[in-house]
Amino acid sequence: MARGRIAVLCTALVLAGCSGERDTSEGRKVEAVVKQFALAHGPEACGMMSNHALRHVYGGLSGDPRVGLSRCLKLSRQFSSEPIEVTFVQFSGPREAHASAHALDRRRYYAVGLIKPRGRWLIQSVSVKSRQG
Repeated sequence: MARGRIAVLCTALVLAGCSGERDTSEGRKVEAVVKQFALAHGPEACGMMSNHALRHVYGGLSGDPRVGLSRCLKLSRQFSSEPIEVTFVQFSGPREAHASAHALDRRRYYAVGLIKPRGRWLIQSVSVKSRQG
């Protein structure tokens, strides 16, 4: 329920033109990581993901981030990339952030969760919404 409220709030703020904390020093770092991840089209994308993301996206039933990393690296040849525009960054704490972005053609919108476990921002989750048109 709280996630739904946060998503609605973020969407409302993005539509209102607010960039949240994107224009802060740390916000620019988050923006850069999200943009780099969107442009990654090979194994470099796997290195930008948190252990949680590797376990849940690629780890299968094992739940092991090493298995997830191995599978991610094998599948990375099939990855595609596209430039995006980050429109909003919000921090939930010193090591957790959320960003909103969209493809340049505005047909896909992204909600990206990030964590900073050891001094480096990593992708924790990505949700995609497509728009017809």
